Amino acid sequence: MGIVLPVLVHAFSVQPGAHIVRALFEADHLTAGPFAEEAAAVDVTEVTLPGTPAARLRLSVPPHSDATLRPVILWMHGGGWISGSPTQIDAYARVLAAQGFTVASLDYTVAPDARYPVPVEQANSALTYLRTEAPRFGGDPTQIFLGGDSAGAQIASQVAALQTSSTLRERMHLTAALESEHLRGVILFCGFHDMDTVMRTGFPALRTFGWAYLGRRDWVTHPRIEELSTVRTATSDYPDVYLTVGDGDPFEDQAYEFDAVLRARGVDVTSRYWTGTGENLPHEYQFDLDTAPGQTVLEDVVAFVEARAT
Repeated sequence: MGIVLPVLVHAFSVQPGAHIVRALFEADHLTAGPFAEEAAAVDVTEVTLPGTPAARLRLSVPPHSDATLRPVILWMHGGGWISGSPTQIDAYARVLAAQGFTVASLDYTVAPDARYPVPVEQANSALTYLRTEAPRFGGDPTQIFLGGDSAGAQIASQVAALQTSSTLRERMHLTAALESEHLRGVILFCGFHDMDTVMRTGFPALRTFGWAYLGRRDWVTHPRIEELSTVRTATSDYPDVYLTVGDGDPFEDQAYEFDAVLRARGVDVTSRYWTGTGENLPHEYQFDLDTAPGQTVLEDVVAFVEARAT
């Protein structure tokens, strides 16, 4: 009976359904696996960004003593636009930082507490902050990368398009936070990038996610929905991309579609897929650092960033 009631209420309101799904996402916490010792040495600082609503940045900084500035990775966590936080992926951010990067995880305001386009605006504000303040945390503001997982990958991909497409900026009435040459790359884990086809994936509770985020039950017909489809907003000026998705992930076809679109527009794409391997890797598989696939993706990301840093 405790399950039936929320489902019945959800038929008329997004709020109960959003909170149920939020609880499921927030039940999981990541571990650093074999990288625990080096992750533990990473320093973590939090800062509050200006804006309404305000957002926070959780900065993970490796304990390097030299004066060389490091590449910066601004990360957007997953959680279906309605859940998650930087603390949920703290172990992974620390592991990534330990490889020689400054990692800034954005604690954007989740839906339905804030609706679209608030997280995109907060991410753009975070880039503005990093453009001037990254050196305080050992980061190079001319070597910035965007990254995200699941719904965070959708946000990250859209923010990258915002930096490189004047058409999208005009449509959203926003200004680019970075010079395009300072955005060196985008790292996308298990994301979705075409709002016209995403419902065909059958991903659980996706209707609830979109309803909460966009504020209407038929969210795929929202008048601003095309802004979220990076398959349409990414131009030939889009930065280099790293894409990965598991072979057991409902969003596998979304990655393939985005990959093909980017390559057709002349964008440099590095990908890691598992089709035909029989691994049956689930959504967000890359965060399991106790597995060989998780470690492979970590190695990929480090190589991707290092190859584009000067």
